[in-house]
Amino acid sequence: MPTVFSATVKGGVIVADDIDLPEGATVTVVLDDGAANDRADDDLPPEQLAELDAAIAEADHGEGVPWATVRAELLGG
Repeated sequence: MPTVFSATVKGGVIVADDIDLPEGATVTVVLDDGAANDRADDDLPPEQLAELDAAIAEADHGEGVPWATVRAELLGG
């Protein structure tokens, strides 16, 4: 199961916050530039943006439904 965590860049190096990763672990990085003006969801009403932001925060904290569960439900399993 994937692990979701936050990290910061220090001295040009990605440093994981509050998590110990095994040596040689492979990670995927998605840059959160924090620029609200660059969001693809600018056309959403404020209520939907708030709901989306809350869902993203939940995912950032490891909450939510695993993809395997969602996929199984979508495929009728």
